[in-house]
Amino acid sequence: MVIGQNEEFTWDYSEYSDILNIHKARMKTKGGAEIGDFTIDFDAEGRVIGVEIMHAAEFFEEIGISKEQLRELKRADFMVDKRNAEAALLFVRLYFNGNIRHSVPMPLSLSQKSLAA
Repeated sequence: MVIGQNEEFTWDYSEYSDILNIHKARMKTKGGAEIGDFTIDFDAEGRVIGVEIMHAAEFFEEIGISKEQLRELKRADFMVDKRNAEAALLFVRLYFNGNIRHSVPMPLSLSQKSLAA
């Protein structure tokens, strides 16, 4: 299992269960929404504070990230881009040795209330 933390995020990848969790550090989850193999967690104000990706190796394999690379994950975080009023994008960012970064956009079709600033 890979476990990490930086100033703003915590993350862990379990090879056994093939689940990647990324959460904002020190934030409490007040609710969540399941979208296929993804669970998006929200705080009391409806801001996205976490994402859980089940079958992570299978999901990331389609963009060239292997299970072996997930085991070597050095940092993980995400950001929500709400510039488009029709749909927000959740960008999951993965960092590996040598600061190689992969940014994976995922559309969110949740209400704007759920995506408060």
